[in-house]
Amino acid sequence: MNYNKNLPLLGKVAVAVAASVSVSAWADTYNEAPQLKDMVNAGQLPPVVERLPENPLVVQPFESVGQYGGTLNLVGKVVDNGHRIRTIAYDNLFSFDVNYSKVLPNLATGFTASPDNKEFTITLRKGVKWSDGAPFTAEDIAFYINDVVGDPEHSGNRPLALPTHDAAKAEVIDPYTVKITLAKPNGLFIRSLATVDSESFTAFPKHYCSQFLPKFNDKAEANAKAAGFDSWRQYASTKCEAHYFMEHYSNVDRPVMTAWKVKTPPGPNASFAEFERNPYYWQVDTEGNQLPYLDSVRWRYSEDQEEMVLRAANGEADYQHRHIGKPNYRSLLIENEKKSGYTYEFRPSTRSTELAIALNQTAKDPVKRELFQNKDFRIALSHAIDREEISETVFSGAVGPYQAAPLEISPFYDEEMAMQYTEFDQDKANKILDSLGLDKRDKEGYRLMKNGERLRIEAMSKVNDKGVLADSLELVKNQWKDVGVMLDIRILEINHVVNLRLTNDFDMIPIVGDGGVGIIDEARHYMPFSPESTWGLGYYLWASKPDSEFAVEPPAHVKKQLDLWKQLEATSSQEAQYKYMEEIMDIAKENFYVIGTVESLPVGVVVNDKLQNVPENMPQSWTFPTPGPMRMGQLWKKQ
Repeated sequence: MNYNKNLPLLGKVAVAVAASVSVSAWADTYNEAPQLKDMVNAGQLPPVVERLPENPLVVQPFESVGQYGGTLNLVGKVVDNGHRIRTIAYDNLFSFDVNYSKVLPNLATGFTASPDNKEFTITLRKGVKWSDGAPFTAEDIAFYINDVVGDPEHSGNRPLALPTHDAAKAEVIDPYTVKITLAKPNGLFIRSLATVDSESFTAFPKHYCSQFLPKFNDKAEANAKAAGFDSWRQYASTKCEAHYFMEHYSNVDRPVMTAWKVKTPPGPNASFAEFERNPYYWQVDTEGNQLPYLDSVRWRYSEDQEEMVLRAANGEADYQHRHIGKPNYRSLLIENEKKSGYTYEFRPSTRSTELAIALNQTAKDPVKRELFQNKDFRIALSHAIDREEISETVFSGAVGPYQAAPLEISPFYDEEMAMQYTEFDQDKANKILDSLGLDKRDKEGYRLMKNGERLRIEAMSKVNDKGVLADSLELVKNQWKDVGVMLDIRILEINHVVNLRLTNDFDMIPIVGDGGVGIIDEARHYMPFSPESTWGLGYYLWASKPDSEFAVEPPAHVKKQLDLWKQLEATSSQEAQYKYMEEIMDIAKENFYVIGTVESLPVGVVVNDKLQNVPENMPQSWTFPTPGPMRMGQLWKKQ
């Protein structure tokens, strides 16, 4: 297993500021958008040098230093906060890199962690300002942790990193240093601060949001009543809501840290929304030009999916996958490329394989459990799959074979792991199955297990498992029949499948192969990582809920993985975390827990031909906050 040993790592000691310079080095050479210069000349804004921090984050453009002006046009749904989150709100304390391979400094420049990983002292970028010019300091972080989600009665969103009101406390050390003390050790806390879920840590300006809380304003309740609300909490939720809610984007008065701030807000009856340049944005390019280059981001709304696709085909979407990226829309979008001035490009998915076959190695049936736990049995079934037929029949030949394994853009990529046992060889499969004592067959040609019963594997498929997953599974059923293995596909209601999974009462639940990238965040197919690790649910319960009646003691190699994961969670060093994960992946490769089929179909993205600095290999997924990590402020349009 190889991974990039030269990654800039976040460790136990404070890291150097990534891509930043001192204000003294560039103070005379900063540049800004023409309309901001006009505002400075008119006395409506301070000079750019006073608006930027001492050490702005310097973005190396993907292609070229840009030009100011223009609008990023998008299509979408009014209610789709997920699209807004990933496009204009990803300005966290820490950030994923564009390939989802490591965590980088962002609004925070570094951290130190206590040996037990309960205390994290985070250093902030000095001199950063909110969009209204007020300083962004440790007070803002402490306000969010202590007074917003730290309120026992808080009924709004809580980040996964702080699931309860007493999960953490924050202490202001100085204006640019905050110490966060967790109730429980968490070596992955810094990584969690780079996720979509943690955008709120930098989205609650104390100087603005505190006015709606009685703790800071004794008139808060009266002000809420005067504004027509039943309580201060209702009023506060309309003014200072988390990024998962529309109110976060509809308050034109709320200061932000993002590249664009709301000008025309989204709302129930809005046909469009527009976000304009933030004059205090804290990033610059390598020539000292303040970002963003684009003047604004504009959504045109529709609740009709087909209408959105038609608008995109008409050239009304500058950079988009969401809502229009499904395979069935590809032909229309490709047909209209030249006419509408865009290119339909392909990006990697974070999935490793389109269909993962995870036999439950902790199945209730003792005969099946013994069989499913046998690595040679899984190897035989893998060789019995004709992946070329799946590719040609379901994907028009566009994909190749691929196991449940990291993708090439992952630091944990291993070509041997991705390709092992993918050769279609029925003779080899039959020989292995015969050698396992499965050499007797019934009158229909299906193999018999040692208890004399037919070898029948039940696949609990959900009613919404349609399209490529269901079609691929039908082909596997026919291919396995040729080697005497019966795959019995049962179509069940989603809730029924969930109940069977939670009670460990299943042979196999078909699923897509998540975890091609971002392995530390999604390792379900490589170890007993979560309740989604259906190949070893009993093992997961043994580790997490040992009193469960469905817990199953794992073999030594799985115990070794669980021990390595504990060590991974016990360190905040990204370097050490990667080292432990590498060992976990080596064990997963050796033991071949889950059978993969074909590689994930690349994701289609519409890109305006005038749009510059668009990365080519950035993965597209929900787990990874696409497209935020590319640093959207560097996008620009040729005029």
